[in-house]
Amino acid sequence: MATLQILTIVILFIIVLASVVIGSRAHQKEREIKERRFKFLQLQNRADRMEQHIIGLKDLHTDTIVSDAFYDFYLENLRELLSYTDDPEKVEARIARAEQDREQEPAPLNLEPGEMSFPEKTKYKERLTKAAKMLLYLRRKGRISNTHYKLCYTYLRWLNLWIQLNRQLVQANKHFHSGQTRVASTLFGVINSHLKSNNIDRPEKKELEKYVDMRIKEIIAPQIAAIQESENPEEALADLMLEAKTPDAVAAAISEELKDQP
Repeated sequence: MATLQILTIVILFIIVLASVVIGSRAHQKEREIKERRFKFLQLQNRADRMEQHIIGLKDLHTDTIVSDAFYDFYLENLRELLSYTDDPEKVEARIARAEQDREQEPAPLNLEPGEMSFPEKTKYKERLTKAAKMLLYLRRKGRISNTHYKLCYTYLRWLNLWIQLNRQLVQANKHFHSGQTRVASTLFGVINSHLKSNNIDRPEKKELEKYVDMRIKEIIAPQIAAIQESENPEEALADLMLEAKTPDAVAAAISEELKDQP
């Protein structure tokens, strides 16, 4: 009788121990599945956000400095995602597409752009703000250097200025081509003032400055020719400066045109 009780107790102990072990393993497996799922969603969401940053500013890009930083982080997340996804082929296709898109050259600066609507400007400015926050995150995480961050931030500032000047540039070009040179001169002068008052150091800004100067010179070319042929050049020049609505821009253009004249 005592032997049977002992055997029963041993059997029950074994059953309890087996249940604990099985339950512990099941719990551990369930926790691993949850952690894997959480990591998958985290990487997927991060990759999706980076993809949206890249796509969102693609139409404005004239330089890859920001997109390269985003692509590095984007591809890194996708490659890590391969270890957590149940559909690796889908992720591999996404990686291949991203690598291919990255090789595309940015569009050259279009100095006669189409006009952006107010919603478009608002949309792009929001994207620039989000991109700036992402760059700050990458810098804090040590994924880009402080120097690289400053260069990227300067580029975003240029894009913001480019959006701000869109309407004036579109209207200035429109009036220039339609022969309304006085209005065009005023608008180009306004653009010139904005550019001169901004300390952004970007090749695109310098290119736009050259373009604006060229247009102003073309507009005032007949007046300069008249001044040179006038019996009283000083008086003719003074009259032109009084008539100019953007005298600083006109003066700079005249000075450039007349500096080599005797």
